Amino acid sequence: MGLVFFKQKYKTVLFPNLSLELFGAVFMKSVNRCLLCIVLLLPFMSVAIADYKTDIGYADLKALLGANMPTGAGVKVIQVEAGETAYAPNTTNLQFSGKIFRFPDAASISPSDHATWVGSLFYGAYSMAPGIRTITSYEAAGWLKSLGSSFPDGSRIANQSWSGNGNDASQTGMILRLVDRQVQRKELIQVVAMSNGADVKALLSSAYNVVAVGRSIGNLDYGSKSVDLVYGAGRTRPDVVVSESTTSAAAPEVAAVAALLVETGHKGALKLSRSSTVVSGVGTVYNAERATTIKAALMAGADRVTNNRLGKGDISDYRSSGHQTSNGLDDRFGAGQVNVLHSYQIIAAGEQNSMEDGGVNGGTIGLNGFDYDHAFGGYLNSNKIATYKFHATRGSKLSASLVWNINVANDGTLRTGLPNMNLELFDVTTQTISAFSGSEIDNTENIRVDLVAGHSYALLVTSGEANNFSWNYSLAWHIGR
Repeated sequence: MGLVFFKQKYKTVLFPNLSLELFGAVFMKSVNRCLLCIVLLLPFMSVAIADYKTDIGYADLKALLGANMPTGAGVKVIQVEAGETAYAPNTTNLQFSGKIFRFPDAASISPSDHATWVGSLFYGAYSMAPGIRTITSYEAAGWLKSLGSSFPDGSRIANQSWSGNGNDASQTGMILRLVDRQVQRKELIQVVAMSNGADVKALLSSAYNVVAVGRSIGNLDYGSKSVDLVYGAGRTRPDVVVSESTTSAAAPEVAAVAALLVETGHKGALKLSRSSTVVSGVGTVYNAERATTIKAALMAGADRVTNNRLGKGDISDYRSSGHQTSNGLDDRFGAGQVNVLHSYQIIAAGEQNSMEDGGVNGGTIGLNGFDYDHAFGGYLNSNKIATYKFHATRGSKLSASLVWNINVANDGTLRTGLPNMNLELFDVTTQTISAFSGSEIDNTENIRVDLVAGHSYALLVTSGEANNFSWNYSLAWHIGR
């Protein structure tokens, strides 16, 4: 898809006079100087495993699906760890028997306890996705170098349980752009951990296109960091949380959930998706497994009130005074605590068109579902409004999340474009607006609202731009108690 650049407040140019070849050389050299600026989030403590799977709906989903439960089978993943010389999981550990590990970097001189524990939660003994078989293991600086390559390794999910900064703001901004470009171009779902305490590290949670993960217990680093005119402070971070003591543990748990959803979307093929794309080095990617769709499903399926076990924190005051964000979230908990059951139901319900794109019964949608619109914004005859209709037959709640990527040029300039989209719930029965989400700096919009039994509604995606554009989005929704 060609690049479309938007109004000046959403556009910048980084190194406009630098050729692609020189850009790559400069980046490689600068990353080599940046090894010491990458750190583990906090020492990872081996503690008793909480029943986190019950906390986040996995047990409910397993009870529902039984033998048909997804396991992450067929999903290739990446694990990135800080450590310079000791960064890889202990591949001789029995829990990793049958796994295929790939090491593009120099060999890890000894196993990393942190990497082994993260691996246990991502694809090992304590994982919700034990069917993951192929893991590419990177040291953080080596992975950063790979961002400038074509990256043809076929992986769909990367877990990043580390944080850091570049040597300066320019280098940090360059890395953030390359990460966002990789998500956009390669459909690589980047799950990144927030810092566990107040911090000023922008990598990688200040990227737009990643899934930033926090803890339900709170008390972590919030919000994006000020890097430059595009990667500024004030965007909502994290996107979702889980019931863990550290974000190093929280991230791989969310990455495992993403693997279950990717497997579901890929196996469902055109039964769940209207269309697909072929990604170089990856293969066929259906709309149900796109990076924006998985992120939207994680956010729309999340719980905003929790009852967790073993004292790992609960959400009881979601969006209380002083914590409301302009994109409909809580500045501490994002969309809330991941609920595997709800997110699976969203993907398994399949893609459902808007009225403008020829949806059934004038764009009528079910209780769960998603839509990926490949061309929205009014440019080249694309629609500037998308309408999704439904009727509330009983008292229930709507949770909906709209997600789109920042656009990063696939050249040495790394120019960016971020359109402005809004999400609105219109009560057709009373002809009033029930809810509206319209942040001008975030790339997600979110609505959670009580529905009135017997009322008809229209969920609307609208353009917030004065000028036309053409870009894609994923919308996910869950209607339930």
